[in-house]
Amino acid sequence: MKTQILVTLLVGVLLLASCEERTNDSTPTNPGTAAMRVVLVDDPAAFDAVLIDVIGLEYKYESDTSSDDGQDDDTDNEDGTDDEDSENHWVTVEIEPMVFDLLELNNGNEALLADIDIPEGELKEVRLILGENNHLVIEGDTLELKVPSGSSSGLKIKIDADIEEGNEYKLVLDFDAARSIVKAGNSGKYNLKPVIHATLVEEEDEFGAIEGVIWPDTVSSVVYVIHDEDSVSTIPEETGYFLIELLEEGDYEVVAVPEENSGFSVTTMTGVNVMDGAVSNIDTLTLEMQ
Repeated sequence: MKTQILVTLLVGVLLLASCEERTNDSTPTNPGTAAMRVVLVDDPAAFDAVLIDVIGLEYKYESDTSSDDGQDDDTDNEDGTDDEDSENHWVTVEIEPMVFDLLELNNGNEALLADIDIPEGELKEVRLILGENNHLVIEGDTLELKVPSGSSSGLKIKIDADIEEGNEYKLVLDFDAARSIVKAGNSGKYNLKPVIHATLVEEEDEFGAIEGVIWPDTVSSVVYVIHDEDSVSTIPEETGYFLIELLEEGDYEVVAVPEENSGFSVTTMTGVNVMDGAVSNIDTLTLEMQ
């Protein structure tokens, strides 16, 4: 009798330990899936604010068992839908609709749109759906941003990247505000024609970063970091501080471009070394007088 009780207690302890191990596991809870965070960041633009109304997010994937019919997934109908898309390939992500000021999403700041489990396979593309509450602020004036009617079904962004079970990913949607805002002739009105770049990285992957301060901080400027033929840019904060992340290892050139008629010229720092997992601090880059 005592032996039976001891065996029962031992089984109970083992089951409890097993449950705790699964609960503490940081991998996705659903088998055959990976974890993915979707974040929004901004390439800089010379405005007071760029207010974008994000109301929906969808993604399209192709599972390992899906068959390829040889058709082009980019063929769109007039309403923006795809003839070849089967409904089970498109997944609607539940997000909280929100208006974001894109100009606040730089120097390490980002907006979390979703934190989801995604099936293993190939992530083909995402759709970012905008509402009608989009505005541009210039010199204190708030102007409406018109979105082309064809974009009502969602802004399609190509990904074409493999998703492996159990991994953790981060999908960075980089909204290029400067290229996305187009002046409508001489009417004083502006249209929003979104230009968005997507980067999918594994959370465990390490990248480098460059930070520093542009002086004097009273001068508006744009900071570029250049490696080979690639460049990334940001607008420093009011204190002059800037941070540019997701940089691969190598030597970079940091270029500060002040606003026109500021009395300062373009200033460059060369040979800034970037290493994975580290932030390269250039201290202060002082703008040169013309």
